[in-house]
Amino acid sequence: MPVKVLAACSLCVALLCACTKVGTSPSGAGNPWTRHGLLRIVNIGEPDNLNPVIGNQQLDADLAQFWGGYFFNYSDRNEFVPELAIEMPSLANRGISADGKTITYHLRRGVRWHDGKPFGADDVIFTWHAIMNKDNNVGSTTGYDLITAIDKKSAYTIVVHLAHAYAPFVASFFAPSSTPYPVLPAHLLAQYPNINRVPYNTQPIGTGPFTVERWQRGSRIVFHANPHYWRGPPKLREIWYTSVPNENTIVTLLQSHDADLEYYGSAANYQQLSRIAGTRVLLTPFTQYGQLALNTANAILADVRVRRALWYGIDVRELIQDVSHNVNVPGYSDQPEFSWAYDPHVRHYDFNPSRARALLEEAGWKPGADSIRVKNGRRLNLVLADISGLAVGNALNVIVQRYWREIGVDATIKTYVTSLYFASYGAGGILQTGKFDAAFFSWINGTDPDDSVNWMCDQFPPRGQNIYHLCDRALDAAERSALGSNDRAVRKEAYWKIQSILAERVPAVITWYNRRISVANSDLKNYRPAHAVTSFWNSYEWQI
Repeated sequence: MPVKVLAACSLCVALLCACTKVGTSPSGAGNPWTRHGLLRIVNIGEPDNLNPVIGNQQLDADLAQFWGGYFFNYSDRNEFVPELAIEMPSLANRGISADGKTITYHLRRGVRWHDGKPFGADDVIFTWHAIMNKDNNVGSTTGYDLITAIDKKSAYTIVVHLAHAYAPFVASFFAPSSTPYPVLPAHLLAQYPNINRVPYNTQPIGTGPFTVERWQRGSRIVFHANPHYWRGPPKLREIWYTSVPNENTIVTLLQSHDADLEYYGSAANYQQLSRIAGTRVLLTPFTQYGQLALNTANAILADVRVRRALWYGIDVRELIQDVSHNVNVPGYSDQPEFSWAYDPHVRHYDFNPSRARALLEEAGWKPGADSIRVKNGRRLNLVLADISGLAVGNALNVIVQRYWREIGVDATIKTYVTSLYFASYGAGGILQTGKFDAAFFSWINGTDPDDSVNWMCDQFPPRGQNIYHLCDRALDAAERSALGSNDRAVRKEAYWKIQSILAERVPAVITWYNRRISVANSDLKNYRPAHAVTSFWNSYEWQI
């Protein structure tokens, strides 16, 4: 049932969402509600802080694109765009040594922090030390922990030394990886023994196109244009980011034109979002896939025939149609089709319930009196875990439960709050401690196809994200080959091998690849979401 406009606007006032009558646009603007130079963004998330180095959410990294600076951004054309570094190191330009252990960066001159101080090599070296400081609550040190030293050759040239070659390094070192960290100012933060609770985290000083004017927790973050931005002043005067903790209320705000952009819309609301006057909808393929992770440590799921049967038993295209309203697209591996690492010949498990039943019969599971299969007196029952209140996941699990029952598998759905579902191993997280048989969630990768943290034998929790408990020595060898070479041809061959093994071993059922939904005021220009990490890579070009 749609939310009433009156109720939504009452909530909006409480959230300081500016649900007041907006002024008419200047002559030439397409929509009368457009406020020239002001972009009003709404999203369901509230950041835990504004400094991604110690933040725990993707949202922190999204918002840092406004105020922060990185060595490179990643464009909508799947290309790296130099920012604080003027050139991407490679074997060809000799920025990467032949053995892959020495990487040279040339930094951009003329860049200043928001307070006017010059940016340089000291800031980069300090930020590396901050990431590696054990007193700082940093989510991941992957890649950074391989650095043995950083030599400062000049104020604008650094040489990074690695313990061993690591191919994803350039794509992750102050770059748009799965944990994108901006460079932090040494002159403001080096004085602290740790940066966990410093005032900087709520009003950071960066090198980006916008400054943080203020953050009203639970409501709005206001960004102002940085007139001294090195690319030149951004085209927007101001950005408002407002957290609205209800997806239906976000729809209402867009319908009433009290918001200009929702960049991570819910597929459950796609039909409503696609019919809002004066807006355009963008569906951006993203390095994010939905999956039913299978816990192979479970005695039932240890048999690959059962895992294959579970995939054959699901009509993925119906899931995509009924649950995501055809927003998402089919996927068969952990690499997206637009990636150079994707194998177009990877094995498919298209809907085939007869094949699923035959595999279960072969594995010794026979139909019982109630059609649920039995083996050695044990029913084929699986616990299907999910996040409580997640509309897409909850709808998907009900359909999957029905499909599996048709092939003789009884699935019991259990839901958990997000904080417990994704909690660390030490905190008893459901995924990390393996308290599931099958679990629905999405995985988001960075710009590099590195997937070793999910699949290698030494990545079982708490040391990694291999919650599937898959261990395959041939896969490990391919991962080491992909990680140890800066030759794309070598890496591509390795990732094709990895995808082939995953398709054979089936540690997860890939339900779809996500397309991110953006709903934008039709007057917004130059908004071009990238296919990885963040939609905000080029905010300096946005115009309304």
